[in-house]
Amino acid sequence: MNNLRFLLYIFVLSLAGCHPEGTNVKQGLDKAAQLMEQDPDTASIILENIQMKEMNEAQLAEYNLLCTQANDDKNIPHRSDEQIRQAVSYYEKHGNEYQKSKAYYYLACVENDLEQRNNAEIHFKKAIKLAALTEKYDYMAKICKRCSLYYQKYGNFDEALEMERKAYASQLMLIDSKDRSTVILSSALGLFGVMSLLLGLLWKKHLSVRSQLDIFKEEIQKKGNESDKLALQCNYLEEKYQSLQQHIYEDSPVVTKVRQLKERTALSSKTSSFSEKDWTELLRLQESVYGVVSKLKELSPKLTEEDLRVCAFLREGVQPACFADLMKLSVETLTRRISRIKTEKLMLVNSKESLEDIVKSL
Repeated sequence: MNNLRFLLYIFVLSLAGCHPEGTNVKQGLDKAAQLMEQDPDTASIILENIQMKEMNEAQLAEYNLLCTQANDDKNIPHRSDEQIRQAVSYYEKHGNEYQKSKAYYYLACVENDLEQRNNAEIHFKKAIKLAALTEKYDYMAKICKRCSLYYQKYGNFDEALEMERKAYASQLMLIDSKDRSTVILSSALGLFGVMSLLLGLLWKKHLSVRSQLDIFKEEIQKKGNESDKLALQCNYLEEKYQSLQQHIYEDSPVVTKVRQLKERTALSSKTSSFSEKDWTELLRLQESVYGVVSKLKELSPKLTEEDLRVCAFLREGVQPACFADLMKLSVETLTRRISRIKTEKLMLVNSKESLEDIVKSL
């Protein structure tokens, strides 16, 4: 028996000595992954000291992904996609949804730095699609915000806004998931309180009842505090969302073009170019950001497309003399049309406000 025990001891020691480097590699990768979010500089130092020659294929994929993440978190521009592509190749075959999503996400970040615009968009979308299959709402919000910045970089503000909406929804899901945990905990405490109350009735009714009442008061106070915090977070996210919408509107090329018309005069010989696409985009922006089109049609279903275009220009403070030629009307005819829109279609005969003021107030 002693000989058998001795042989077993030797066998375990020999196994432990076979792959000491592999063990150190795993420990190093785990430690780097732990520190990455809070301290990417320290994580990078750990990664630099890992012996790559001792890695297996899975460890090499994780190493390359972490190196790319560290550079990205430190805002170091990516110069090559060799490392991240090795990780993507491995995780496409062997990774779970989160690992695949993360690999595609950092590949998109690298491709964005390398000006590979189409590839970056494809891989951002793949990363978001896979992230949606997980319950990592904070990660989902992170990649949606990064994708929004990508779209803003190339002036695609519709897609940028959609990404911000997804990030906003993920933030709400994250808050909701944390809140559910609190509810479950509170329910468990409530059940414990009921059980304590029953035991108290058997032993010392008076003291136990008072004790449970104090506990319930504390729980109610906690729930009130948590509700206030959630309301503040929701208000913050809503303000940020509205701010983004306003930013997209203010930076739109077609809105800039409309506002430039304010500098024109009725006698100006220069005729601005305003295509059907510009008209459509102006009305779409005013509707998506301010709801102007739907509010006007609610006031009067009789409004035509031409009427809506007139209102869109008035909302930006452009006077009839500056855009009459774009409507292919004389200034006098356009002025009469503005009056008819107010009195005959919006039925605001007695209103002292101008049509411009009415549209701006919507």
